Amino acid sequence: MRLEDYLYKYISTYKKMPRFLKRCIVFPFKIFPREFYQGKQYQNYRELAYRFEHSSISEIQEYQFSIIKELIYHCYNTVPHYRRVWNNHGIDLRSIQSLEDFSSKIPFVSREQLLKNPEDFISDRYPSHSRLKVNTRGTSGMPLNLSYLKHYSRAAEWAHIHTLWSRIGYVPGSRIGRLKGDYIGKNQLSTFDPWRNTLILNPLKLNTETTDLYLNLLKKHKVEYINAYPSALFNLIQLSKQKTFPISSLKGILLSSENILSWQVKKFQKFFQIKNVYHWYGQGEQCALGGGCEYSPFYHLLPTYSYTELIPQSKKPTKESGLLYEIVGTSFLNPLMPLIRYKTQDLCEPLSKKCSCGREHSFIKTVVGRKWEYALGLNGEKISLIALGFFRHFSYADHITKMQMVNTQPGKLLIKIIPKKSFNKAHLAHVKNTFSVDQGLPFETRVELVEKIETTKAGKHRFFIRLFSLDE
Repeated sequence: MRLEDYLYKYISTYKKMPRFLKRCIVFPFKIFPREFYQGKQYQNYRELAYRFEHSSISEIQEYQFSIIKELIYHCYNTVPHYRRVWNNHGIDLRSIQSLEDFSSKIPFVSREQLLKNPEDFISDRYPSHSRLKVNTRGTSGMPLNLSYLKHYSRAAEWAHIHTLWSRIGYVPGSRIGRLKGDYIGKNQLSTFDPWRNTLILNPLKLNTETTDLYLNLLKKHKVEYINAYPSALFNLIQLSKQKTFPISSLKGILLSSENILSWQVKKFQKFFQIKNVYHWYGQGEQCALGGGCEYSPFYHLLPTYSYTELIPQSKKPTKESGLLYEIVGTSFLNPLMPLIRYKTQDLCEPLSKKCSCGREHSFIKTVVGRKWEYALGLNGEKISLIALGFFRHFSYADHITKMQMVNTQPGKLLIKIIPKKSFNKAHLAHVKNTFSVDQGLPFETRVELVEKIETTKAGKHRFFIRLFSLDE
C-alpha cells in the first residue's frame, strides 16, 4: 500500500491547510520511517535500481529483455491499441527473441496517438479503482491524460528519483525548499508540508518585494536541498539585491522540468556558495529518466526505469550541435497504461565515451529541447534552441530578469525582456544583434522591453514560443 496514492485526490486541499492542522494530520504517521508509507513497490524498485547501478551491459540488456518479453505479451492480451496495431502489422510476438528484434519489429507510439485516444492504451486487466489519473502539459501546452497504476507507478518513480538524488547525499526525509509549480492558494506566498518535510514557495508570486522573504525563509527553515525549476531559481537570484546568499544547512540544489543551462548552474553555485547543483531529466509518461553522477553533469539513463532508444533525426550533424537523436522509451513502471517505443519528442546529444563513474548506462550530454522547440527562418530553415543561443551565456544576461523568444512568423523573432535597472541601450543592441542575420541566423529581430512574461499554470517559464504550426 502506498499511502499517498490513497490521499492523492485531497492533495490540493491539504496544501492550502494551516500549518498547525497539517501537523495534527501528519503526526500519527511519524511513527514509522517515511519509506514505510511509500509501499512495497518503492522498496523493490529502490533495491532494483541500486542492484543495476554498476552492472555490465550484458547483465543490463538481459534484464531489460526479460521485462520487455513479459510486457509485450501483457500489452497484446490486455491493451486494445497494441493488439489491433500489431495484428495489422502481422507481428508474431514469438519471433521477438532479442532487443534488436523488438526495435526492428515493434512500431513506434506517437504523442498524437496518445492525445487522440488515451483510453485505447489502458489495460483491461485492472479494475477502474486502480487508476490514478494525472495529466501533463509539457512545454507544448497540449495536455496528455495519463493513468498510473495505484500503489505501483508513483512508488516506482520516486524510488528511481531518490536513487538519483542520493548521488549528492539526499536521504528520504531531508528538508527541502521547493520553488516549482505547487498550487498552495491564490494569495499564499509559502507553506510548510510536514509530511514531505518541505517548504513550498509560490513561484507565481516571485517579484522584487517577495525575493528577500523567500531567501530568508529558505535560511530560517534550514533547508538541505532546494528543488526548483531552473528558470524560477534564476529569477529569484536575478531579482535579489544580494551578490551571494550562502545557507549553512544547504547541501545541494535539485533542478528539473526545463532545459538547464551551464551558465545558470555556475550562477547558482556562486550565489549560494555551493558545489552540488544536480539536474535530472524525465517526463510524465515515465518513458525515460536520467541524471548526473558523482563525476559528471551529463545524464545516465536508468536501465531499470525503462528501455530507451536513441533515434537519429538526420543523416548529417547540425552546424550547432552535432547529430541530434530523439529519445524513444518503453516504460517499465506502468502496466496499467504501458507505453511501448513511445516517441517522447525530446531531442538529445548522446555520448559514446564512458563516464569515469563506471556505469554502463546510456549516456547523454544534454537534452537540447523538444521537437516543437524550433524556430522557422526566412527561407524555411528549422533552427533549434541550441542554435538560437539559449545554451550560451551572453554579457547582457546579468542585466535582465527574464527573457522569452517568440517566433511570430517565419523569419521573424520577437525577443521579450524584463530588464533590470542596469540594462542599457548597448545591451539592447547586443540582444538584437545576437539573433540577427549578422550572426548567421535567418531572422528579422525585434526586441521589446516588458514588465511581465507569463508562465505556465505550473509556474514554468517558456523560453521559446512559436505562434504557428510547423510541418514535420
